[in-house]
Amino acid sequence: MADTTTRNGELKNRVQQLRLNNQLGTDRGGGRGGATWLPWILSLVLAVTWAGVGIRSYRNAPVNDLVDPNGTSDPDRAKESSKTIQVPNPSTPVVAGTIEVEVKGYLVPAQQIAVSPIDVGGRVVELNVVEGKFFRKGEILAKLEDTNYQAQAAEAKAALVSAQARLENAKQRLAGLQPESVRKVEIVQVEEELKEAEAQRSRMADELARQEKLGVAASEREMKQARFDLQANDARVRRLSATLAILKEGPRREQKAAAEAEVAGADAEVKVATARMAQAQWRLDNCIIRAPIDGTILSKKAELGNLVNPMAFSASSSGGGAVCDIANLADLEVDLEIPERDIRKLRLGQRCRIKADAFSERTYEGALDRIMPIANRAKSIVSVRVKVKLPEGEIPGTYLKPEMGAIVSFLADEGK
Repeated sequence: MADTTTRNGELKNRVQQLRLNNQLGTDRGGGRGGATWLPWILSLVLAVTWAGVGIRSYRNAPVNDLVDPNGTSDPDRAKESSKTIQVPNPSTPVVAGTIEVEVKGYLVPAQQIAVSPIDVGGRVVELNVVEGKFFRKGEILAKLEDTNYQAQAAEAKAALVSAQARLENAKQRLAGLQPESVRKVEIVQVEEELKEAEAQRSRMADELARQEKLGVAASEREMKQARFDLQANDARVRRLSATLAILKEGPRREQKAAAEAEVAGADAEVKVATARMAQAQWRLDNCIIRAPIDGTILSKKAELGNLVNPMAFSASSSGGGAVCDIANLADLEVDLEIPERDIRKLRLGQRCRIKADAFSERTYEGALDRIMPIANRAKSIVSVRVKVKLPEGEIPGTYLKPEMGAIVSFLADEGK
């Protein structure tokens, strides 16, 4: 019983020591007035401390938040940029290299082409396309089956030869109707025949005159024969004279016009046949698909044995119009969306620093190449393109690839 009383007394003393009011009262001489001020003093000290921390954080915070096109912030980039961004005073010039606007965008090729056969379709019988492979302009990417196009080219060539032969015949007929086409010997021949006919006419005229002088002594039959011979010879002289005149003057205008029309028609047929031959040969040549530019294959759209048709809008590997996508990775741009409030800070040709997210340790130079002529009112942004300058000796596509994210810092002009 005594042990229980002793333990209760010790417990009571410990409780008395833990009582805040008694402890504070003991420390301050037993009065309650001093103890009531201690919480207020502690609260004041804490408030002053947090106010100081807030002021220092505000002073060290970066001026421009780094915001990507979707409006999300990146605290890590903001922390990094706070070390390099210098806040210009409106009354002093901007320090060269100061960042005016910093935005995230995506790399895109300046020229990307979906390669497909031109005006021909058929089965792929040879395919050299491999993703990432570089081709020079004009090198063969693929070949299509060309049996049908070879037959069309041969048919067009035969039609051209036939049309050229008809044209040559028409020209010969027209040339034969020209006065200069008559040989001199032909004219001399007709002139000699005419002289002979005139001499015979003179002889026959003398014979008829002799028969008439004989009178009754000449028989009637002989008189008629002499008269008929003279008439026949006169007709021969007139015919030879007309033939000589035609040889010297040439054929009638109607005949020449008809011959000229025949030549024109034959020439038109030759032109039509030439055009069809060129078209057939062009289609045959297009069965060989060549690289349109110096570039790298981005994606393969067809496989060996696929049927491709340029009229098909599908680009799937199971059949469609395209064989592959090719782009020149030495000519890259960054596609950016600039808030409307910042577009006034940009100028064509403005210097830029570019860092790809995948290789943040590598910095590339660039320049603002284009500001699109229309804004997006739904997002309140204006699209721009920044041209990327690859360092000398860097193989295109080694580090920078299409659709990679990149941070672009637009810099103020030096000395501005």
